[in-house]
Amino acid sequence: MAGLLLLTGAAPLAAQKPGAVEIGVFGRFNSTDPQLNFDNRTGIGGRLGVFFVQNLAVELDGSYNPLYTAEGDFVRYIPWHAGLVYNIGVGSTSAFLIGARYTDNWFREAYRETEHGIGGLLGFRLGTGGTLSIRVDGTIDYILNPESRFSQGPPIGTQGIPSIEQDDKNIHYGVQAGLSLMFGGYNKDSDKDGVLDKADQCPNTPTGDKVDANGCSLDSDGDGVKDGLDQCPSSPPGDKVDANGCSLDTDKDTVRDAIDKCADTPAGDKVDANGCSLPKDADADGVTDDVDQCPSSAPGDKVDATGCSLDTDKDGVRDAIDQCPDTPAGDQVDANGCSADSDKDGVSDAKDRCPNTRPGAKVDETGCELLFEQTERGLVLEGATFATGKSTLTAAGKASLDKVAVGLVDNPGVRVEVHGYTDNTGSKATNDKVSKQRAESVKKYLVTKGVTADRIDTYGHGPEEPIADNKTAAGRAQNRRVELRKAP
Repeated sequence: MAGLLLLTGAAPLAAQKPGAVEIGVFGRFNSTDPQLNFDNRTGIGGRLGVFFVQNLAVELDGSYNPLYTAEGDFVRYIPWHAGLVYNIGVGSTSAFLIGARYTDNWFREAYRETEHGIGGLLGFRLGTGGTLSIRVDGTIDYILNPESRFSQGPPIGTQGIPSIEQDDKNIHYGVQAGLSLMFGGYNKDSDKDGVLDKADQCPNTPTGDKVDANGCSLDSDGDGVKDGLDQCPSSPPGDKVDANGCSLDTDKDTVRDAIDKCADTPAGDKVDANGCSLPKDADADGVTDDVDQCPSSAPGDKVDATGCSLDTDKDGVRDAIDQCPDTPAGDQVDANGCSADSDKDGVSDAKDRCPNTRPGAKVDETGCELLFEQTERGLVLEGATFATGKSTLTAAGKASLDKVAVGLVDNPGVRVEVHGYTDNTGSKATNDKVSKQRAESVKKYLVTKGVTADRIDTYGHGPEEPIADNKTAAGRAQNRRVELRKAP
């Protein structure tokens, strides 16, 4: 039972205080010294104990036990005990018992003797939660000089058979089990806080609270809110706290009032360690308004230290929408950040030396129309027009040749031939002469534009090699042409 009680952790330590009284009744089983040849029987008894110091009692008990000798003679066995019993508390009402006692054993009727000796007691009291407890004890009585040792007459017995053997000592054992009533002895723990009522200065501690040695709820951080309710058990010393034991933060800026130097921070403001508002960042770009030179940066834009949207290639289009993030320096760009290319030839206007290349024309890296390709022998100079029957270039013709000149200047290693043609109107001699003059006129103009004369040969073919029908005005117009060919 003791082991079970310990495992279940019944209650706080039992404490029998001075002046407490125990009254009990018990049944007793006796095992007298075998030398006496008595049978083992049960009896009944009672006890009275008074605690004169904490847990230590002076105790008196006696019992009546009918016995019989081996020959059937009746003997009344009455053991008396007086001594000290110490209570080792287990729970609030139970205890282990250990005692040292003086014993006075009476034997009467057929065998008459009074024994004096010393004894011991081991027991356990199982409390029921009130004044009543169950008590079980084991006892031993040691009689050093029993009276029977000094008997002068014949051994007691019938028919001359001894029923008692003389011995120099007797040892008696007993087991007692019964009920006890305690009056004024148990210190209860009414609020179950682990501190007995006698010492409990706070007898109504809320259930579950941790308490100090006086039975009062702990307040570890000294903020006036007991640990059982304190949601902030480590509040800094001196802080004013709310009902939950948490430091006050009146303006809800996460800086407690005790150290908040700006106690009225507007709701939502970010604050520094002193509780004062940090500079705002209206466009949420990570650069506070006090240093933001572009306070309206587009949401999501990466910005530089001044709060302005990044424009890595410096083309005026921010990186977030720049589809051509590596635009060469100086290029004019469109809304997408890509270099402008007015004639759509693939060469940006900034590099295009021929910004009005005809649609579909192949160009070199400067944006000028390629004069020759490996698969072509010649190029009809579209737009190289002349006055009727003359070799004088028109304004439109000169404009057309400007692009050719740029191409030749950009390709200094190329030599060319200029071939002039006419339609079949007029005499052949006249047409031969005019076609030659027109070729020379083209050469002279190209020279004025920077092409060296030794790179150009001229030829006149008259109406030869028509490329269209001379019977129509449109065909004759096509035949009146100048072709530029790469020299062998």
